[in-house]
Formats: sequence, structure tokens, C-alpha cells
Amino acid sequence: MTDQEATAPSTSNRTKDASSLWTVLARDIALLAAVLSLFAAADAWHTLNPSGLSSALSLVDGLLAGLAIGAVAHEWGHFAGARLSGGDAPLKPASGFLPLFDFDYAGNSQQHFRSMSIGGNVAHWLVVVIFVAQLPMTTVGQAALASGAFGFAVFASSVEFPVISHSYRGLPGMEALSKIPSDFLPRYGTYGALAALAVFILL
Repeated sequence: MTDQEATAPSTSNRTKDASSLWTVLARDIALLAAVLSLFAAADAWHTLNPSGLSSALSLVDGLLAGLAIGAVAHEWGHFAGARLSGGDAPLKPASGFLPLFDFDYAGNSQQHFRSMSIGGNVAHWLVVVIFVAQLPMTTVGQAALASGAFGFAVFASSVEFPVISHSYRGLPGMEALSKIPSDFLPRYGTYGALAALAVFILL
């Protein structure tokens, strides 16, 4: 076991949060409620008054809402993984948005980094499972919502699974992150878009 692997920041040495956990949580719950409310309004409009315009709005709102919810859940999953494993991951000010927190790559252990990384991926896939299980998929908007979340999950996991793998092979967190290719956004973004399209067609 390496020194970094064994080292865990003590409670007294952890960096103080720049904002209250409950303040940041309330902010993001309000944000997601607003996103879902806008989607629900578009979906209801299309149900009551089917047209090309209402269908297009419901589709776009669903995709964007799915992406947004997946992204926010992903960030909270990273935070939960870091903090529940005992890592130093102070919250940023509530006046900002993403990233949600700072992560002390030098002070935290490899296990903290892995828990942080895995937490984000568990969270965004959980969103996909919830949408697929709970939505009746009777409208184009509902299918788009699930597809958007799925597309984000494929994108994010395509970027992060190799990082997690490199970490388990012994690379420190920053070195594992450096293995992300410079063209990751267009490359993995394409994977996510194609995955979202495939799921939308299936649903």
C-alpha cells in the first residue's frame, strides 16, 4: 500500500466548505424542479394539442432536461463518493454552479479518488434507471427525457471509466485524468448522441 493510499485527511484538517450543504442542495433541487416543470408543461401541451411545434418543443425540452438532470446528479454523485469515503472535498460557493466542489488531489488517497469517480457514474446511471422505470413512455417528450439522460450517461462514463481503470492500475488521480484524450468532447459526445438517438428510436 502506498503512502498516498494509506493517508486520509483527518476531520480537523479538511478544508472548510465555502457554503452550507443545505443551501447548495436547496439551490440544485430548485433548479431541477424548474427544469422538470418546464419539461412537464411542454409535454402536457403536446398531449393536449398535438402539432409539429408542440412535438418539437417537447422533444427538445425532454432531451435538454435529461442532459441537465444527468449532469447535476453526476456532480452530486462525485461529491457524495468523495465525502462518504472520508475525502477532502469542500463545497464551492453557492453563488457558482459547476463544479460543485474542490477535490484535494494531493492530500486525498487513491481510494478517495476512486470513490469520487465511481460515485458520479453510479448517480447518472441511477437517473436513467429511474426514468425508464417510472415514465410510461407514452409521449415523445418522455422518451426524449430518458434518452437525454442515457446519452449523458454514455458520454460521461466513456470519459471516466478509463480513468477509473487507470487508477485501479496504480496511477495517481491527476495522472489518470491526464489520460483523457484532448478530443474527448467531440469523440465521446458523438457516442452519447448516438446512444441517445438509439434509445429514443427504441422507446
